[in-house]
Amino acid sequence: MKKDRNSLQIMRDTVHALMMREIKTRFGSNRLGYFWAIAEPIAAVAVMGLIFSLLGRHSVANVPVVLFLFAAMLPFNLFQNLMNQLSSAVDANKALMAYRQVSAIDPVITRIIIELATYLVVYFIIFSFLAWFGFNVLPDDILKVLAASALLALLAIGFGLMLCVGMSYWQDCKKFTGIITRPLMYISGVLYCATMVPAKYWYLLDWNPIFHAMELSRDAFFSSYVTPIGSWGYLSLCSLVSFSLGITTFYLNRLRFITT
Repeated sequence: MKKDRNSLQIMRDTVHALMMREIKTRFGSNRLGYFWAIAEPIAAVAVMGLIFSLLGRHSVANVPVVLFLFAAMLPFNLFQNLMNQLSSAVDANKALMAYRQVSAIDPVITRIIIELATYLVVYFIIFSFLAWFGFNVLPDDILKVLAASALLALLAIGFGLMLCVGMSYWQDCKKFTGIITRPLMYISGVLYCATMVPAKYWYLLDWNPIFHAMELSRDAFFSSYVTPIGSWGYLSLCSLVSFSLGITTFYLNRLRFITT
């Protein structure tokens, strides 16, 4: 006798099916697709590490440059990838909305799971390699490292959902946003920290919640680094406001995703 599924079981099955489809689409049918998820941050850090070496700098706050860069590069990639993937989550799966079982939130949940899982796997693999090369990769306070990443993820989800709604009204919204967010890496403290910037210029950076997340990540990771301006209160407030606005605008426009 066939048993009827409740709404949660239907969502679970839909998300699972979408996840299999997304993984195959994004990473390809060959295993080289998975390789690039790891190779991209390594290549970026290798280039910046080379530049630091040419400048005669091998450590920052008694932390090897490679570790210093990875501790911020990986969380920043999580923010960027999560926001970009969520902004196009509904648009990329528009055709599937014709099926009654697929709701607008399903591709969003699918992409959040994939991005968070990819982040954790890439983080583990890269830091395992660094440990194999003799680096001390154990965080000073792992709970705070995870908390900084979680708040950054909430911030990205909020922005991603608002962009997703924006794209339903204006398709070029993502291109416009891409132009604005391109300099984010350079103003978010991925390649430097607050102590490398004269204090009189901190006001140019401390409005940026991503900069606070980078500072707090390094503060939690390395006992030798103490951030002078990273604020848990400010990062938490920005993340909760972004997430609340994102969820609210997405919910109010949920029918528009299906009917337009």
